[in-house]
Amino acid sequence: MFKQQSKVDYAKLSMPDTLSHRLRFEVEQTLSCLYADASLVDQMDRLYLPFSYWLSQKAHVGRGPLIVGVGGAQGCGKTTFCSVISRILNKGFDLNCVVISLDDLYSTRHDRMKFAGQTTPMFSVRGVPGTHDVKLALNLFDRMKNLKEGEVMKFPLFDKSIDDRKSVHLWKEVHGPVDVVLFEGWCVGAPPMTEGLDLPMNALEKNMDAQGVWRHRVNQFLNEEYKALFSKIDLMTWMQAPDYDVVYHWRNKQERMLERHLHDIHGILLDTIDLKVMSSDALLEFMQYYERLTRHMLSVMPNRADVLFTLNNEQGVVGVRYPVEH
Repeated sequence: MFKQQSKVDYAKLSMPDTLSHRLRFEVEQTLSCLYADASLVDQMDRLYLPFSYWLSQKAHVGRGPLIVGVGGAQGCGKTTFCSVISRILNKGFDLNCVVISLDDLYSTRHDRMKFAGQTTPMFSVRGVPGTHDVKLALNLFDRMKNLKEGEVMKFPLFDKSIDDRKSVHLWKEVHGPVDVVLFEGWCVGAPPMTEGLDLPMNALEKNMDAQGVWRHRVNQFLNEEYKALFSKIDLMTWMQAPDYDVVYHWRNKQERMLERHLHDIHGILLDTIDLKVMSSDALLEFMQYYERLTRHMLSVMPNRADVLFTLNNEQGVVGVRYPVEH
């Protein structure tokens, strides 16, 4: 049963059949490019179109972009969802919508290693607050806010398979003016943690962060630089996993997909680069870097989000809660 809570039942909004039919091909193409499950196109009328319509009503065209945060545990489907919604807003509602991933805002490998050398080796592993270039992110968002017709800017792209930022000539071009930004990432919108920091949560923290230097510094970043970055968000959406245990399986599925499609992604360069695809065992350790903050967000974000998507174990959206509007 697809449940939805709000004064207006957006899932039952009357959308022209022609719009749904016209956009179906666009969504199919988007899913294909992402190597995503083709059957997701069947969620067009009950999920993608209603949410896109809701966002289109919120967009303040001509007055700067509407910044929409899209958060959720690793592997929950944020990238696919945002890509589909962006395509629908662009093609169906004539809105210039761009997707910005927190993953693309990682600091360079060189800068992360340098910071890790000054603090703790744990910051050499990308993922948690403290491994992103927040200063660059803030500058990019500010510039995009004022991007005019005919103006173009570039946003960085990060390549996880080489654990570093792509060359500037490969960065994503954003054309102005921008109407909607979908800002997605596993910890987008995360508030600081308020308890439990003094005790290790898992074996990784016990062995590598016995004194709590890393986890307290992560929380300091959340309370300072990342609070400033997340304050740019106008509307926050959150994809709620059933529990933490399923997150590893989702993330492992994501890593295996990357492994299967390395040739498609890199082509003839595949034999010339040092790839960083993780094995299932390596991923188990890697996920411990995320565990504390992921559990924190699973606990607090449902009550903080404007729009809540409830997921089942198969990553399917089984419920949507919109804000009550008068």
